[in-house]
Amino acid sequence: MVKIENFRWKDRIEIKKREVIDLPYATIGDIDIYYEIHGPTDAPPLVLIGGWASYRWIWFRQIPIFREKYRCVVFDNRGAGKSSKPDYPYTIEMFADDTVGLMKALDIDNAHVLGISMGGLIAQQIAISYPEKVRSLIIASSHFGGPNQIRMDDKTMALLIALPTETISKEQAREMRYRATFSTKFLQENRSVIEQIDGWAEKHPAPLYAQVRQSSAVGEFNSESELKQISASTLIIHGDSDCAVPPRNGELLAENISNSKLILIEGGSHFSIIEKYEEFNNAVMNFIAEVDKG
Repeated sequence: MVKIENFRWKDRIEIKKREVIDLPYATIGDIDIYYEIHGPTDAPPLVLIGGWASYRWIWFRQIPIFREKYRCVVFDNRGAGKSSKPDYPYTIEMFADDTVGLMKALDIDNAHVLGISMGGLIAQQIAISYPEKVRSLIIASSHFGGPNQIRMDDKTMALLIALPTETISKEQAREMRYRATFSTKFLQENRSVIEQIDGWAEKHPAPLYAQVRQSSAVGEFNSESELKQISASTLIIHGDSDCAVPPRNGELLAENISNSKLILIEGGSHFSIIEKYEEFNNAVMNFIAEVDKG
Protein backbone atom coordinates (compact mmCIF):
# COMPACT_ATOMS: atom_id res chain seq x y z
CA MET A 1 0.00 0.00 0.00
CA VAL A 2 1.27 3.48 -0.81
CA LYS A 3 1.95 5.63 2.23
CA ILE A 4 -0.02 8.76 1.42
CA GLU A 5 2.35 11.21 3.10
CA ASN A 6 5.25 9.87 1.01
CA PHE A 7 3.39 9.55 -2.27
CA ARG A 8 5.61 10.50 -5.20
CA TRP A 9 4.66 11.17 -8.81
CA LYS A 10 6.55 8.84 -11.13
CA ASP A 11 8.33 9.98 -14.29
CA ARG A 12 8.71 6.60 -15.94
CA ILE A 13 6.35 4.19 -17.67
CA GLU A 14 4.86 1.40 -15.57
CA ILE A 15 2.74 -1.18 -17.37
CA LYS A 16 1.49 -2.94 -14.26
CA LYS A 17 -2.28 -2.96 -14.04
CA ARG A 18 -2.56 -0.88 -10.88
CA GLU A 19 0.44 1.40 -11.34
CA VAL A 20 0.81 4.69 -13.16
CA ILE A 21 0.88 4.55 -16.96
CA ASP A 22 2.68 7.76 -17.88
CA LEU A 23 2.11 8.82 -21.48
CA PRO A 24 3.27 12.32 -20.76
CA TYR A 25 1.80 14.78 -23.25
CA ALA A 26 -1.25 15.25 -25.44
CA THR A 27 -1.36 18.10 -27.95
CA ILE A 28 -4.70 19.89 -27.62
CA GLY A 29 -5.10 22.77 -30.06
CA ASP A 30 -2.01 24.95 -29.72
CA ILE A 31 -0.82 23.61 -26.35
CA ASP A 32 0.63 20.46 -24.83
CA ILE A 33 -1.11 19.03 -21.79
CA TYR A 34 0.91 16.91 -19.38
CA TYR A 35 -1.11 14.09 -17.86
CA GLU A 36 -0.86 10.82 -15.97
CA ILE A 37 -3.19 7.84 -15.69
CA HIS A 38 -3.42 5.87 -12.45
CA GLY A 39 -5.43 2.71 -11.89
CA PRO A 40 -6.75 -0.27 -13.85
CA THR A 41 -7.18 0.30 -17.57
CA ASP A 42 -10.63 -1.32 -17.51
CA ALA A 43 -11.97 0.68 -14.52
CA PRO A 44 -14.50 3.54 -14.81
CA PRO A 45 -12.65 6.75 -15.69
CA LEU A 46 -12.40 9.58 -13.16
CA VAL A 47 -11.02 12.92 -14.39
CA LEU A 48 -9.57 15.18 -11.69
CA ILE A 49 -9.19 18.90 -12.40
CA GLY A 50 -6.94 21.04 -10.21
CA GLY A 51 -7.30 24.62 -9.08
CA TRP A 52 -5.59 27.96 -9.54
CA ALA A 53 -1.77 27.90 -9.90
CA SER A 54 -1.56 24.28 -8.72
CA TYR A 55 -0.90 21.13 -10.68
CA ARG A 56 -1.40 17.39 -10.31
CA TRP A 57 0.31 17.20 -6.88
CA ILE A 58 -2.89 18.54 -5.37
CA TRP A 59 -4.48 15.06 -5.58
CA PHE A 60 -1.76 13.29 -3.59
CA ARG A 61 -4.24 12.18 -0.92
CA GLN A 62 -6.84 11.02 -3.44
CA ILE A 63 -4.89 9.08 -6.08
CA PRO A 64 -3.62 6.27 -3.81
CA ILE A 65 -7.24 5.56 -2.82
CA PHE A 66 -9.18 6.36 -5.99
CA ARG A 67 -6.88 4.35 -8.25
CA GLU A 68 -7.94 1.14 -6.53
CA LYS A 69 -11.35 1.38 -8.21
CA TYR A 70 -11.06 3.99 -10.96
CA ARG A 71 -8.92 4.87 -13.93
CA CYS A 72 -7.80 8.27 -12.67
CA VAL A 73 -6.74 10.91 -15.18
CA VAL A 74 -4.75 13.74 -13.60
CA PHE A 75 -3.19 16.55 -15.59
CA ASP A 76 -1.74 20.02 -15.39
CA ASN A 77 -4.01 22.84 -16.54
CA ARG A 78 -2.62 25.28 -19.08
CA GLY A 79 -0.41 27.73 -17.25
CA ALA A 80 0.67 25.24 -14.57
CA GLY A 81 2.96 22.28 -13.92
CA LYS A 82 4.48 20.72 -17.03
CA SER A 83 1.75 21.88 -19.42
CA SER A 84 2.16 24.77 -21.87
CA LYS A 85 1.93 28.26 -20.43
CA PRO A 86 0.94 30.55 -23.30
CA ASP A 87 0.84 34.25 -22.53
CA TYR A 88 -2.56 35.29 -23.85
CA PRO A 89 -6.00 35.54 -22.19
CA TYR A 90 -7.43 32.32 -20.73
CA THR A 91 -11.11 31.53 -20.18
CA ILE A 92 -12.83 28.78 -18.24
CA GLU A 93 -14.37 27.64 -21.53
CA MET A 94 -10.83 27.24 -22.83
CA PHE A 95 -9.88 25.08 -19.84
CA ALA A 96 -13.03 22.98 -20.39
CA ASP A 97 -12.11 22.50 -24.04
CA ASP A 98 -8.60 21.45 -22.98
CA THR A 99 -10.03 18.83 -20.60
CA VAL A 100 -12.49 17.41 -23.11
CA GLY A 101 -9.78 17.43 -25.77
CA LEU A 102 -7.62 15.32 -23.44
CA MET A 103 -10.52 12.93 -22.84
CA LYS A 104 -10.95 12.53 -26.58
CA ALA A 105 -7.21 11.94 -27.05
CA LEU A 106 -7.45 9.17 -24.43
CA ASP A 107 -10.57 7.67 -26.06
CA ILE A 108 -12.68 8.39 -22.97
CA ASP A 109 -16.31 8.75 -24.06
CA ASN A 110 -17.51 9.95 -20.66
CA ALA A 111 -16.20 10.07 -17.13
CA HIS A 112 -16.86 11.01 -13.56
CA VAL A 113 -15.53 14.58 -13.41
CA LEU A 114 -14.14 16.06 -10.19
CA GLY A 115 -12.85 19.62 -9.92
CA ILE A 116 -11.63 21.69 -6.99
CA SER A 117 -11.83 25.49 -6.72
CA MET A 118 -11.00 26.80 -10.22
CA GLY A 119 -11.21 23.18 -11.28
CA GLY A 120 -14.81 23.21 -10.03
CA LEU A 121 -15.58 26.03 -12.45
CA ILE A 122 -14.02 24.01 -15.26
CA ALA A 123 -16.04 20.95 -14.26
CA GLN A 124 -19.25 23.01 -14.31
CA GLN A 125 -18.43 24.30 -17.77
CA ILE A 126 -17.81 20.78 -19.06
CA ALA A 127 -21.17 19.66 -17.68
CA ILE A 128 -22.84 22.63 -19.40
CA SER A 129 -21.02 22.54 -22.75
CA TYR A 130 -20.36 18.80 -23.03
CA PRO A 131 -23.10 17.02 -21.03
CA GLU A 132 -22.50 13.78 -22.90
CA LYS A 133 -18.97 13.65 -21.47
CA VAL A 134 -20.03 13.76 -17.82
CA ARG A 135 -21.15 10.58 -16.13
CA SER A 136 -21.28 12.38 -12.80
CA LEU A 137 -20.11 15.78 -11.56
CA ILE A 138 -18.27 16.50 -8.32
CA ILE A 139 -17.59 20.13 -7.37
CA ALA A 140 -15.29 20.81 -4.43
CA SER A 141 -14.57 24.14 -2.68
CA SER A 142 -15.98 26.15 -5.56
CA HIS A 143 -18.63 28.67 -6.68
CA PHE A 144 -20.58 29.74 -9.79
CA GLY A 145 -18.87 33.11 -10.26
CA GLY A 146 -20.52 36.38 -11.17
CA PRO A 147 -21.92 39.10 -8.92
CA ASN A 148 -23.99 36.76 -6.73
CA GLN A 149 -21.15 34.57 -5.52
CA ILE A 150 -20.09 35.04 -1.90
CA ARG A 151 -16.59 36.46 -1.90
CA MET A 152 -13.80 36.08 0.62
CA ASP A 153 -13.16 38.91 3.06
CA ASP A 154 -10.41 41.47 2.48
CA LYS A 155 -8.02 39.88 4.97
CA THR A 156 -8.21 36.49 3.27
CA MET A 157 -7.79 38.12 -0.13
CA ALA A 158 -4.65 39.92 1.05
CA LEU A 159 -3.20 36.62 2.28
CA LEU A 160 -4.11 34.73 -0.88
CA ILE A 161 -2.38 37.17 -3.26
CA ALA A 162 0.73 37.66 -1.11
CA LEU A 163 3.91 37.95 -3.17
CA PRO A 164 7.58 38.35 -2.20
CA THR A 165 8.71 41.93 -1.68
CA GLU A 166 11.79 43.65 -0.24
CA THR A 167 10.44 42.94 3.24
CA ILE A 168 8.56 39.66 2.62
CA SER A 169 10.56 36.58 1.61
CA LYS A 170 9.33 33.97 -0.83
CA GLU A 171 8.82 31.55 2.06
CA GLN A 172 6.87 34.11 4.09
CA ALA A 173 4.63 34.93 1.13
CA ARG A 174 3.89 31.26 0.60
CA GLU A 175 3.08 30.83 4.28
CA MET A 176 0.64 33.73 4.03
CA ARG A 177 -1.11 32.08 1.10
CA TYR A 178 -1.35 28.83 3.07
CA ARG A 179 -3.12 30.72 5.88
CA ALA A 180 -5.89 31.57 3.40
CA THR A 181 -6.42 27.97 2.33
CA PHE A 182 -5.49 25.76 5.31
CA SER A 183 -6.62 25.88 8.92
CA THR A 184 -4.21 27.23 11.52
CA LYS A 185 -4.35 23.92 13.38
CA PHE A 186 -3.36 21.94 10.30
CA LEU A 187 -0.46 24.28 9.52
CA GLN A 188 0.85 23.95 13.07
CA GLU A 189 0.51 20.15 13.33
CA ASN A 190 1.48 19.01 9.82
CA ARG A 191 4.75 20.70 8.97
CA SER A 192 6.11 17.64 7.15
CA VAL A 193 3.12 17.69 4.80
CA ILE A 194 3.53 21.43 4.21
CA GLU A 195 7.23 20.91 3.47
CA GLN A 196 6.32 18.25 0.92
CA ILE A 197 3.85 20.63 -0.70
CA ASP A 198 6.56 23.31 -0.71
CA GLY A 199 8.79 20.91 -2.63
CA TRP A 200 6.16 20.29 -5.28
CA ALA A 201 5.48 24.01 -5.60
CA GLU A 202 9.20 24.70 -6.07
CA LYS A 203 9.59 21.95 -8.66
CA HIS A 204 7.14 23.43 -11.18
CA PRO A 205 6.24 26.98 -10.11
CA ALA A 206 3.56 28.73 -12.13
CA PRO A 207 5.01 31.94 -13.60
CA LEU A 208 3.35 35.13 -12.43
CA TYR A 209 1.87 35.95 -15.84
CA ALA A 210 0.21 32.52 -15.99
CA GLN A 211 -1.20 32.98 -12.48
CA VAL A 212 -2.67 36.30 -13.61
CA ARG A 213 -4.14 34.69 -16.74
CA GLN A 214 -5.78 31.98 -14.62
CA SER A 215 -7.06 34.55 -12.12
CA SER A 216 -8.61 36.61 -14.91
CA ALA A 217 -10.39 33.52 -16.26
CA VAL A 218 -11.86 32.87 -12.80
CA GLY A 219 -12.91 36.50 -12.42
CA GLU A 220 -14.76 36.54 -15.72
CA PHE A 221 -16.62 33.26 -15.13
CA ASN A 222 -20.35 33.27 -14.38
CA SER A 223 -22.37 30.08 -14.76
CA GLU A 224 -25.29 31.02 -12.50
CA SER A 225 -27.85 31.33 -15.30
CA GLU A 226 -26.69 28.06 -16.90
CA LEU A 227 -26.61 25.76 -13.89
CA LYS A 228 -30.17 24.58 -14.55
CA GLN A 229 -28.83 23.00 -17.74
CA ILE A 230 -26.67 20.54 -15.80
CA SER A 231 -28.30 17.13 -16.04
CA ALA A 232 -25.57 14.98 -14.52
CA SER A 233 -25.91 13.67 -10.99
CA THR A 234 -23.89 16.17 -8.96
CA LEU A 235 -22.09 16.08 -5.63
CA ILE A 236 -21.04 19.38 -4.07
CA ILE A 237 -18.46 19.15 -1.28
CA HIS A 238 -17.42 22.16 0.73
CA GLY A 239 -15.57 22.75 3.98
CA ASP A 240 -17.74 24.62 6.45
CA SER A 241 -14.69 26.68 7.49
CA ASP A 242 -13.48 27.56 3.99
CA CYS A 243 -12.24 31.17 4.08
CA ALA A 244 -11.08 31.39 0.46
CA VAL A 245 -14.46 30.30 -0.97
CA PRO A 246 -17.05 30.75 1.79
CA PRO A 247 -19.31 27.69 2.27
CA ARG A 248 -22.46 29.59 1.29
CA ASN A 249 -21.18 29.18 -2.27
CA GLY A 250 -21.59 25.43 -2.01
CA GLU A 251 -25.14 25.91 -0.81
CA LEU A 252 -25.89 28.23 -3.74
CA LEU A 253 -24.56 25.67 -6.20
CA ALA A 254 -26.79 23.00 -4.66
CA GLU A 255 -29.80 25.32 -4.84
CA ASN A 256 -29.22 25.92 -8.55
CA ILE A 257 -28.27 22.42 -9.77
CA SER A 258 -31.40 20.31 -9.75
CA ASN A 259 -29.97 16.79 -9.43
CA SER A 260 -27.43 17.64 -6.73
CA LYS A 261 -26.39 16.70 -3.23
CA LEU A 262 -24.43 18.92 -0.83
CA ILE A 263 -21.98 17.69 1.81
CA LEU A 264 -20.47 20.23 4.21
CA ILE A 265 -17.32 18.90 5.88
CA GLU A 266 -17.15 19.99 9.50
CA GLY A 267 -14.02 21.99 10.18
CA GLY A 268 -13.01 21.73 6.55
CA SER A 269 -10.84 24.44 5.01
CA HIS A 270 -10.49 25.31 1.33
CA PHE A 271 -8.17 22.32 1.05
CA SER A 272 -10.45 19.77 2.68
CA ILE A 273 -9.10 17.34 0.07
CA ILE A 274 -5.88 17.44 2.10
CA GLU A 275 -6.93 18.25 5.68
CA LYS A 276 -10.07 16.10 5.73
CA TYR A 277 -9.12 13.69 2.99
CA GLU A 278 -10.67 10.59 4.55
CA GLU A 279 -14.10 12.23 4.76
CA PHE A 280 -13.67 13.72 1.31
CA ASN A 281 -12.53 10.46 -0.30
CA ASN A 282 -15.34 8.45 1.30
CA ALA A 283 -17.96 10.96 0.17
CA VAL A 284 -16.68 10.89 -3.42
CA MET A 285 -16.40 7.13 -3.64
CA ASN A 286 -19.81 6.52 -2.09
CA PHE A 287 -21.36 9.00 -4.50
CA ILE A 288 -19.71 7.49 -7.58
CA ALA A 289 -20.73 4.00 -6.44
CA GLU A 290 -24.35 5.15 -6.24
CA VAL A 291 -24.17 6.66 -9.73
CA ASP A 292 -22.55 3.55 -11.20
CA LYS A 293 -25.31 1.40 -9.70
CA GLY A 294 -27.83 3.52 -11.59
